[in-house]
Amino acid sequence: MSIQASGLIKLQDIEDEFGGSVPTSLTEYYRNGSYVTPNNTSVPTSGSISLSNFYGTVRQFSFSITSNTQNANIRTLAVAAGWDGSAPLITTVNSGVWLWSDDTSLGGAIVSGSFPGGLTLLNYGNIIGRGGNGGLTQGAAGSAGGPALTVASTGVSVTNNSGAYIAGGGGGGGGARRFSGQWSGGGGGAGGGTGGGSPEEPSTVAGGSIGNRGGNAVGWNAVGTTGGEAGGIGARDGESSSGTDYGRSASGGGRILPGVIQTAVSGTTYSYGGAAGQQGGPGFVTGNDNGGGGGGGWGAAGGSATYAGGAAGAAISGTAVSLTDNGTIYGST
Repeated sequence: MSIQASGLIKLQDIEDEFGGSVPTSLTEYYRNGSYVTPNNTSVPTSGSISLSNFYGTVRQFSFSITSNTQNANIRTLAVAAGWDGSAPLITTVNSGVWLWSDDTSLGGAIVSGSFPGGLTLLNYGNIIGRGGNGGLTQGAAGSAGGPALTVASTGVSVTNNSGAYIAGGGGGGGGARRFSGQWSGGGGGAGGGTGGGSPEEPSTVAGGSIGNRGGNAVGWNAVGTTGGEAGGIGARDGESSSGTDYGRSASGGGRILPGVIQTAVSGTTYSYGGAAGQQGGPGFVTGNDNGGGGGGGWGAAGGSATYAGGAAGAAISGTAVSLTDNGTIYGST
């Protein structure tokens, strides 16, 4: 609770709000010293200081997220760290920490509930959304990627610092249908989207875990097998000149930032998986071959084939925030 905005202030009021030693001296309470937090700009950092400088002041609460956390609810974590639910709150995501999601309907970081004193979120790590799945059996459309940070509260300020990322999940690639009725799945979007299958290769291919590529495509032979760092390669269905049947399950999307474009070993210019901010490659139907769309890179849509690629996941969605970006953001804000 803040100190009153007018009337009589005692040294005890200041000590109750900010802590301190007994007997209390006013010179203990310069701003940015041992007790008074930086938000109280009416309090000097040195020189003349008086009780009236403390009208309306309040102690800020700060805590850090130091380990990888799935669907990190900032308010819940702050309360667990000792926040009283009303003081101005500063939350720091430490360097190297991932706030991530495995559900496209939920952000890797979630801001909801009341923040009476406001929330400042300082990101030095990686806040990411989940990638959309590639088009599955029977050539379905790719799924949309999920948001990195969802906000349903007011008074929120976000600073994305140098070297940090806020990245929406990539959209899944759309599936393709060859004229003869064969199908091929779309690649998984960046952020762990699964690669799509087909009736012939119905199993989906898993997306990557934190810091890893997606799963390899099934049965690609010499056409390409490696899962994406970001977006996964779309599946190719068809026959080689020697009659070899290519596989039809696409590769999964990775969770590597920023990730590179992922192409098949044969160097196809079609169903590549997108790098960060890059749409997945388009699918194709040509002769006896067809290919599903490639998965989208971070914050980018999946490639379309016979069926549409999934939409890009937002970097920040919901209520507007005050944003300062000195790092890297992929996706809408």
